[in-house]
Amino acid sequence: MYEYVFFHKQLAQKFEAKAKSLGVSTQLNQEELSWEVILPEDISEDVDDKLSDYYDELFDEDQELYETEHSDTEFQGAAIEITLKNGEKTYAETDQKIMGKILSVLTFNELNILINDIATAVENPNDRTMCERRREDEVKSV
Repeated sequence: MYEYVFFHKQLAQKFEAKAKSLGVSTQLNQEELSWEVILPEDISEDVDDKLSDYYDELFDEDQELYETEHSDTEFQGAAIEITLKNGEKTYAETDQKIMGKILSVLTFNELNILINDIATAVENPNDRTMCERRREDEVKSV
């Protein structure tokens, strides 16, 4: 499943409406400090691209709203939600400028895949090199 995070309900609802208009079923959840729009993984690449582009637009708007609301405070940042294998969720705080740079190159879904791959590797350590892993895979397939 894909999770799109917003800090403002109205933007989460706009994204949810866009997804529904493209024929995608959605689920809107309120978290402690944010809103999540959850989508199934079985969406077409074309729809995924459209939604990722739309999310990027809304992300910029969401960030601007957040900065305007919190311009009198020193706190600024972003967080990446990570779901652990036991189902627990944790948030990895990061600089919002770094997050902005990442999302200018990767789609939210691509970032989510990368984060999940890293979390899986951390929770299931494997000290073999990539070459060793590939050789073992080749031997198993013979």
